[in-house]
Amino acid sequence: MSSLVGYFLVAKPILEDPNFKRTVVLILQHGPEGAFGLVVNRPVKSDKLPFSIYLGGPCKLDGMLLLHGQADWIDDAEDGAVCPGVFLGDSKCAERIAEADPGQCDDLCFKMFSGYAGWGPRQLERELAEKTWAVVRATKENVFETPAEELWTAALPPNIPEPSLN
Repeated sequence: MSSLVGYFLVAKPILEDPNFKRTVVLILQHGPEGAFGLVVNRPVKSDKLPFSIYLGGPCKLDGMLLLHGQADWIDDAEDGAVCPGVFLGDSKCAERIAEADPGQCDDLCFKMFSGYAGWGPRQLERELAEKTWAVVRATKENVFETPAEELWTAALPPNIPEPSLN
């Protein structure tokens, strides 16, 4: 299977696991050793920060991870992109956000994550074979501009209807 880096895994309606129900996961690494990504549609308010953080997944993480859309913050925008216009930030990027005035944070294109989603060798491939995930190309617009509460519906392919409750 080709690498899914830069793609969304969109939980299909049949996926009932509470860790992933109605989630959209941006894949950051994928290979023979497994896969790693971030749930990009689960924001939570932070008491300590002037912006929301995102629950990146059920796996615990020391510190936080940062996705941003600021091409001028990295040396090589083409090599450093997770998908076009989306970059994994480092401590220097986090410092820029921390030093920005609270009003400026609204103008910056970024998301901070606590936790991550991870799969061991061939685990994700098994889940894909079970058809619990739809694979969709990620875009900067979906990562940063689509409201989190609308992202799952927006990213879910139209041929996968949500089941009726009737």
